[in-house]
Amino acid sequence: MSDLSASLVTAAQLIVDGNASLLAIVGRSLAVSALAVVIGGAVGLVLGAWLGVARYPGRPAVLVVLNSLLAVPSVVVGLIVYLMLSRTGPLGFLGWLFSFQAMVVAQSLLVLPVVTALTRQVVESAETTHGEQWHSLGAGTLARSVLLAFDERHALFMVFVTAFSRAITEVGAVMIVGGNIDGFTRVMTTAIALETSKGDLPLALALGFVLLVVMLALHGLAAFVQYARSRMDTGLQENRIRADPPVASRHPPYFAGENKGHALFAPTAVGEMPEGQRGRVLSLESASVKFGAQTALASCSLSIAKGERIALLGANGSGKSTLLRLLHGQQMPASGERVSQTEARQVMVFQQPHMLRLSALLNVTLALWFSGKSWNISRVDALQALSSMGFENIMHRNARAMSVGQRQRLALVRAWTLAPDILFLDEPTASLDPKARRDVEALIQRFADNGCTLVFASHNLGQAKRLATRVIYLEQGKLLVDLPTKEFFNKELPNEAALFLQGERV
Repeated sequence: MSDLSASLVTAAQLIVDGNASLLAIVGRSLAVSALAVVIGGAVGLVLGAWLGVARYPGRPAVLVVLNSLLAVPSVVVGLIVYLMLSRTGPLGFLGWLFSFQAMVVAQSLLVLPVVTALTRQVVESAETTHGEQWHSLGAGTLARSVLLAFDERHALFMVFVTAFSRAITEVGAVMIVGGNIDGFTRVMTTAIALETSKGDLPLALALGFVLLVVMLALHGLAAFVQYARSRMDTGLQENRIRADPPVASRHPPYFAGENKGHALFAPTAVGEMPEGQRGRVLSLESASVKFGAQTALASCSLSIAKGERIALLGANGSGKSTLLRLLHGQQMPASGERVSQTEARQVMVFQQPHMLRLSALLNVTLALWFSGKSWNISRVDALQALSSMGFENIMHRNARAMSVGQRQRLALVRAWTLAPDILFLDEPTASLDPKARRDVEALIQRFADNGCTLVFASHNLGQAKRLATRVIYLEQGKLLVDLPTKEFFNKELPNEAALFLQGERV
């Protein structure tokens, strides 16, 4: 039998017999790395989530430094910790050099930039796609960082797996600050290095095999978590309800009287408003929006009166979504001015409304809580609104597992509970089948019937006729036509608008 074969057999025997020295080294390695991930990971998670959402001067420079820290060699980290903990160092009084604590400190510093940088990337990506939705619902920077980090918890699990891998496989830092003392600070990587240099291959091989198994098990668990997440996001077929009875026909209007004194929406029709309350609620004065050198909106001026229902029409890229975001205050004008009544509550429902990986009830409750209500009142209001709007049988289901139409309706219910004075809608029925479109339009009509000012972007001309009192047509970032709905569909229009309507008269 060759030396290698004999070493392999002996290594296997050490594992099978549960060699005490082997188990002690493995246990110490797992303990040091796990504690380091808990400490460094907790700090990195908070810092990374905040960096993913916050915007402040000097942010690019901070990110450059953070990403540079990922490439710092572990021996450099070990040297820094050694100098800090040495007898003449600033932390020498702790007496931690060549101890378990010193190794935890070193690995925590190695883990910190990994978790911070990767968490920042995950949360920033979520903020880019979904942050505006929660900002519209009243969530501030801190609240969004917590919400989005929680919602991306499966991706963040992978971040912590990566951090643990970084900690348990490094050798330089723990060698320097731990001293590789047998029975005290020796871990798997330092023991493998030492035993190999001594020619004692059986223990080195056994430790290497155990380390490999630990890594395979950890990444296997991570793969399972990712699979479970994809299944949850897709939704099991039997849990997706695709055809509900129309909401508006099943339930009476949901007014303040149904809510035990907690008014969600005052039932005031436009025609019943006192004369003094029919004034302007929002306006733009020569407002322009630019993205780099490209002008998305050019010198837009318009005024919106209380109770109006305005449809924004135009081809793709004409500036409808940008105008909505500008009106809502999510986009600042490069020039010009946006004027809004400070007391007017505004909410926007996006084309693909974001739902947290929570129940429909919790998604609505959170929005109410952000509006300033207590958690108990928010939950009661959410329960009553969902029951009234036809969600009583599915309010406890994962909102992500619902159909597209159900999520759009849920987003409208969530907006309804906030009793907005102005509701912005970006393509509210895009990609919906005719029945789902009718259900969504019925909910939108409820807002209008209760005096809410509506501004919605749409490609559906029939929808504009049914819901709007005024139509604004955009062409290449310019407000080309602004007319009452009847005049828009019956009056001679500029060529661009006429071509847009051609073949789609409804």
